[in-house]
Amino acid sequence: MTEAAWLPSPGDGIAEGIAAAIRERTPVEPAAGVVLGSGLGRVIDIAGQAAGRSDGVEFSYEDLPGFPSPSVLGHAGRMWIGELGERPVVVFRGRLHFYEGHPMALAALTSRVAALLGARVMVLTAAAGALDRALDPGTLVVLRDHINAMGENPLRGWRMPDGSPPFVDLSQVYDPDLAAAALAAAAPVVEGVYAAVSGPSYETPAESESLRRAGGTVVGMSVVPEAVAARALGMRVLGLSFVTNAAGVQVSHEEVLVASETASEAIGRVLVEVLGRF
Repeated sequence: MTEAAWLPSPGDGIAEGIAAAIRERTPVEPAAGVVLGSGLGRVIDIAGQAAGRSDGVEFSYEDLPGFPSPSVLGHAGRMWIGELGERPVVVFRGRLHFYEGHPMALAALTSRVAALLGARVMVLTAAAGALDRALDPGTLVVLRDHINAMGENPLRGWRMPDGSPPFVDLSQVYDPDLAAAALAAAAPVVEGVYAAVSGPSYETPAESESLRRAGGTVVGMSVVPEAVAARALGMRVLGLSFVTNAAGVQVSHEEVLVASETASEAIGRVLVEVLGRF
């Protein structure tokens, strides 16, 4: 019996079909999956240069059965699988969001596909607004925890092979060893807590203050579905969130993308460092 037969699943069969289509085109079994958030499509190129090697193949999400294309500017909707240096990885250039109207099972699709391909580590990157007023744009926040304020648990409707719900322990969602490696590789960098909201509207000042008082360091509209799903699938998770703006003040998505571009180089270097250690 395959490992997948022992894992929890939402039962829609979508990730299984995508993984089968990918295996028909490449024999690479990734050790890690990487999701590139808003405006971070260049990270894979930067990481390849830093690693001294990047050999792989790329797919459009449209070419993979059941994989919806992102509708958000800054999310290319392409998947790259190959080797960075000596490490086989699968990189998702763009993610699916709950606010696009997708169910949580699809918002977690990147983690689901990566796990079925064999990845045991999931690296999740995302733009975020700073709840901590001391954080400047460009600061990298290595996640130690999160707050799910999205209104739904990502594992709702999932089942174990015996039909029972997956009661997954989330006392330590983000792997401390991976986090330590990321903290050692980046600057400016801090540890923090990611507060996830459903979006797509940005937070009001009162909402931002509420999340800050609840313990949030940054706020965004992703990460949590993929992180929780990855833990349910037995993966180690590294969360990297970069500050693009202060939360609760006027901002546009275009401004977020501009700020994201400046974070690409730092995240590319961190990615190579972390994959090299693990």
